[in-house]
Amino acid sequence: GPDAEITPKILSLLETEKIKATFFVIGKKAEQQMELINEIHRKGHVIANHSYSHSNWIGFFSSKKLFNDIGKCSLVIEKIIGKKSLYFRPPFGVTNPRYSKVLNRLCLTSVGWTIRSLDTITNNKEKLIRRITGSVTGGCIILFHDTQKITLETLPDIIAFCRQNNIKIVSLPELIDRCPYYEKKV
Repeated sequence: GPDAEITPKILSLLETEKIKATFFVIGKKAEQQMELINEIHRKGHVIANHSYSHSNWIGFFSSKKLFNDIGKCSLVIEKIIGKKSLYFRPPFGVTNPRYSKVLNRLCLTSVGWTIRSLDTITNNKEKLIRRITGSVTGGCIILFHDTQKITLETLPDIIAFCRQNNIKIVSLPELIDRCPYYEKKV
């Protein structure tokens, strides 16, 4: 994301449920939705890098092109919220040796997931809920997309399941014990 229609509804749900999330944003979409990115940040959620272009060919980019694409997203985020994000999630979860070098140069930590919801390819709410609840345990990172209506429809059930099964929902910085933003030393 972000998505002008669905993201605000997910933000409202997260606020009601007192849950903080990490939004890995696509730079070109963030530029189009700057006020929404600010709102996400103001509500205490983390804004993180998901590349500028989210190109289907990003795994084949040269090191220079990859550096420029990921770096551009970082600059967009910093311009909007005034903080340098330290997290990166690779599009499609695909990495290669170039990613490691580029992420090191950009001082970014790659963050994957434990459970891929597949919310971008299913419209079956019950199937999606079963997929996630059948695998979720403490310490999991669940990948959702704030561009999908099915995600919005499924989240209340996933949250309820976790709470009923004493699975504590924590923010990504708390889970991985890493600060999400670069902090200048005084």
